[in-house]
Parts: sequence; structure tokens; C-alpha cells
Amino acid sequence: MTTQQGSNAAALPVNFYRYYRTIHGEIQLIYFKACLSTFGITKSRLERIQRNLTPTGMASLDRRGKHQNRPKAFECH
Repeated sequence: MTTQQGSNAAALPVNFYRYYRTIHGEIQLIYFKACLSTFGITKSRLERIQRNLTPTGMASLDRRGKHQNRPKAFECH
């Protein structure tokens, strides 16, 4: 996935994505639904990935299990 850039970038939304795949060394532009089908993910999953990548261009840290709602949980030191 790449973001749209170029001389007309100001006319496009900030979070505009194009989807590509490589087949036999040739890069092809594919449709949004083809991207979902290729990776076997849902639209909401792809939107969540894009939302996390947008601010910095890098993936955010894994936050699974990082909640404080278990006061009696075992602590490892």
C-alpha cells in the first residue's frame, strides 16, 4: 500500500491509498476489494491498519493485554 503523492496531491484526501500487488515481477494496481480478498481481511481490519499507520508511517506498538482492570492479577518482576 502506498499513499498518493505528486503535483495534484493537494486535491486528494490525506489518507488516500492505492493498492498494488506483484505478479511474476510485474507490479499491478488492484482494486480495494481485490486487496481485501488477497489478504483475507475485512474492510474494518484494513481501516484499522491504515489508521494506525497514518500518523507516523510506522506500525504502533502491540497493546494486547495492557489494561489495568485486574487489581489482583499476578505481577512478574
